[in-house]
Amino acid sequence: MKSILKTIVMILVLVFSVSAQDKGKDFLDAVQKKYKSINDLSAEFKQSMNEKASLNGKIFYSKGNKLRLELKNSTIISDGTIFWNYNKGQKKVVINNTSSSDPSFFSTDKFLYDYPSKSSVTLENDDNHNVLVLIPQKESNLNFKKAKIWVNEDYLIIRISIENLSGTILNLQFSSYKLNQNLPESMFIFSPPEGANVIDLRK
Repeated sequence: MKSILKTIVMILVLVFSVSAQDKGKDFLDAVQKKYKSINDLSAEFKQSMNEKASLNGKIFYSKGNKLRLELKNSTIISDGTIFWNYNKGQKKVVINNTSSSDPSFFSTDKFLYDYPSKSSVTLENDDNHNVLVLIPQKESNLNFKKAKIWVNEDYLIIRISIENLSGTILNLQFSSYKLNQNLPESMFIFSPPEGANVIDLRK
């Protein structure tokens, strides 16, 4: 009898696990479809580490992995190839090639189109929001344990929680979205101001 019950439990666990993965894939497809329809966007964002506030500002994004972050003391810009980090107080600009390994570079494209193919993807519900859960496959070499992506009724990402390999949790929250504003290309290119200290790390 115990053996039969154990077998039934194992089958139920497998069925629900497969169902959660199927729902995760279907919902991810819907979110990807939404973002493919967006040419550009802007939003307010907040970043915290282990629930302690650290940064807030505004994010601008355009297709081609173009990004602009406007913070209180700095501006971070990428045209998809080159990465500029301008510290206003120090009047210092660091220039580098855009790299997914750079911890200061954040891209929703990675979480929507790259990481899912290297992870198991399931769907949860939290506070009436759908939440995509990404757990990297062992062979993926991704540098986080788990990522959770909260999505609103318009299929827009409102929060991302990333648990890194050391257990630290990074939270990013997004609000006040504006879509398809025809943001100019000039927003994603940076010209160092006169007198700025320029450090070019490109090889």
